[in-house]
Amino acid sequence: MRHSTYLEVNLGYLQDNFNLVAKKSKAKILPMVKADAYGNGIIAISKTLVEDCGVSTLGCASLGEAISLYNSCPDLETEMIVFSDTEITNTDFNSAYLNESIFPVLHQVSDVNYVLTNSNFKKLPLILKINTGMNRLGINLNELEQLAPKLKGRGVKHLMTHFACSYYPLKAGDKTHRQMEEFHKALRILKDAGVEVEETSVANSGAIEQSFGLDETFIRPGLMLYGPPSVEPQIWSGHQISKFVTKIIKTFEVKKGTPVGYGINVAGEDGFLVIIPVGYADLSVTTLSGTVLTVNGHKAKIFGRVNMDMCFLMFDRSATGKLKVGDTVELWGHDNRVISDLATQMKTIPYHLMCAVTNRIPRVYKVKS
Repeated sequence: MRHSTYLEVNLGYLQDNFNLVAKKSKAKILPMVKADAYGNGIIAISKTLVEDCGVSTLGCASLGEAISLYNSCPDLETEMIVFSDTEITNTDFNSAYLNESIFPVLHQVSDVNYVLTNSNFKKLPLILKINTGMNRLGINLNELEQLAPKLKGRGVKHLMTHFACSYYPLKAGDKTHRQMEEFHKALRILKDAGVEVEETSVANSGAIEQSFGLDETFIRPGLMLYGPPSVEPQIWSGHQISKFVTKIIKTFEVKKGTPVGYGINVAGEDGFLVIIPVGYADLSVTTLSGTVLTVNGHKAKIFGRVNMDMCFLMFDRSATGKLKVGDTVELWGHDNRVISDLATQMKTIPYHLMCAVTNRIPRVYKVKS
């Protein structure tokens, strides 16, 4: 556990982002809090969303996430939907669906049949995911046609799909539009079979940003609640809710040709080196090496190998004496362009960096004043 290295999470900015999402649609908001709320801490984030934003349903990836949240916050008045790793046929764990307000997304025919033929689940609301072209999880349309007669007497509580390319600028006839057409076909299949569908959802962050798929019962924001835009050029103006803060633990000048750290990494020119206590055990990526940061107005490049417990920032010699041990360093702050730029340099995405902050880094929560 670190002390003066931490992830500061601003819950006031989370509320601001939620309110921006709410202004875009009259649909109910089903926030995704999977992966420890994108690295921000599922308990504090979920409490804020439910108690301060009025959310009544949260989205998790696994049953384990939902159970852990329920056990940590038994008085939290919310439903939880498990989107992928449902454990629906695992009799060691699936009793959670019988005893708590936790519901699985059924995304394959065998799971639907298991629920339909298991008397323990006769009152379980059916939430179905349709494969409309992402070809990851979901029931195909031909499978849905065969299932539909079995669903007639029970109905579908919630029908959903997931867009594969909504983070690209939308245009008529593109994959996102074609997926929407497939979703409408699924609705027609169920309607023609006399199956009532109570709720629907399709829009993830990229679609919400582009005002697409907002006429369903729910919208399902993920990344956009926590800061960075999904779509480029940027049309989302939300805050990055987290700020990754560390400090300088050592500084020294290096001459051209000086070896630094593991392996054969030598200074290409004279410079000023700073060591920060952030390694791949804190931010579980090793591709930070070579990225450019700005610290107190001075540009630095992360130099050499990222170690388990620390990494090196190489500055021009002009920074000598202007940065000292104990000075604060932000890897990213509340400007969502900073983490987006860092991710671009690393040839990855902001999701990756946010979820890569390990449990060795404490989360410190504050409310915007």
